[in-house]
Amino acid sequence: MSHEHVTFARNRAEGASVREDHARNLQTAPDTAGSAHAGRPWIASRLEGQRRLAVRVHRYDSVMTDPLTGALINAGLKAADATSSEAAKTGSALWLKVLGPPAEALGAHFKSRVELWSEATLARRVLERAAGKTDTGAPGTVPPRVAADVFDKAQWAEDEFLAEYLSGVLAAARTPDGKDDRAVGWTALVARLSSDALRLHYAIYSALRTKLVGQDVDVISEWNSKQLVFTYLELYPRLGFTGDNWTGRVIAAAYALQREGLITHMTHGGADHLTGLPYRQYQLPNVGDMLITATTVDGCYLFLQAHGYGDKWANAIGDADLAFDPWPDIAPSFAAVPAYWLHELPGKGKPRE
Repeated sequence: MSHEHVTFARNRAEGASVREDHARNLQTAPDTAGSAHAGRPWIASRLEGQRRLAVRVHRYDSVMTDPLTGALINAGLKAADATSSEAAKTGSALWLKVLGPPAEALGAHFKSRVELWSEATLARRVLERAAGKTDTGAPGTVPPRVAADVFDKAQWAEDEFLAEYLSGVLAAARTPDGKDDRAVGWTALVARLSSDALRLHYAIYSALRTKLVGQDVDVISEWNSKQLVFTYLELYPRLGFTGDNWTGRVIAAAYALQREGLITHMTHGGADHLTGLPYRQYQLPNVGDMLITATTVDGCYLFLQAHGYGDKWANAIGDADLAFDPWPDIAPSFAAVPAYWLHELPGKGKPRE
């Protein structure tokens, strides 16, 4: 029996039970309407109408639910309850493994919310991803305020990038004393970004990491000030956008990232359009439109947060010793978008290599 049928059956069965009790009470209760409301006949008439309606509904439910249907409904309800209970147990165990002991001490109300999150497929996926981005064997807890924010948003995280970013923020919020709740701000930031913006952010900062590994990045702001060039010819196929308006989607995502302070000094267009300084000094790729942008400390931080590295400074994005393993549901091509330093392009009058 499908989940929808079981839900319908449960609701109908519960409703029928309530109506049956109500009808039985009305049938057996003494008729006090006439005496109590003798001076107000319209009230007595309404009460009598309600009594008769309840009796008719009770009879309808009795006739419509034959023994075979009733048996199927009961079997479906038991199976659904067993499945939900097992999912809740598994999810709750994983919850305690990731979030730590304080989750047990937060009271019955929070415990019931944990069970609901554990049964929700999308929220559970975020929890499972978080478990892979932190050392659950080490002591640590996540502040309840952070956990609540993450999982409230995770229930709608159908997009794989949203799930990965939220899981990274959750994993990064796990600290030995469980008092560091700055991830609340990162959760809100991720929630404000569209899936297109998260894709573009991931592509840009994956390219930045590729450029920085092996470099001296102690002063990350110096690298953030340098502009990266992405051609649409190489960017678009890797972002997985479909439809005719993919250019508009890329531009909208870029402006969203700039509005949130995750990129800066962003521009776009073809080589014949980008004629102002400093672009006219360089031989820009003549392969159609392109996106040119500088990065930011906050942009680096969000990339680290998404991978569970909440305790690292922004320059850790170039740390070759940190693992930035491909995410299970994300194509490796997202992390392999070619990018060029603007300042390394040949100047006008110089031959291209």
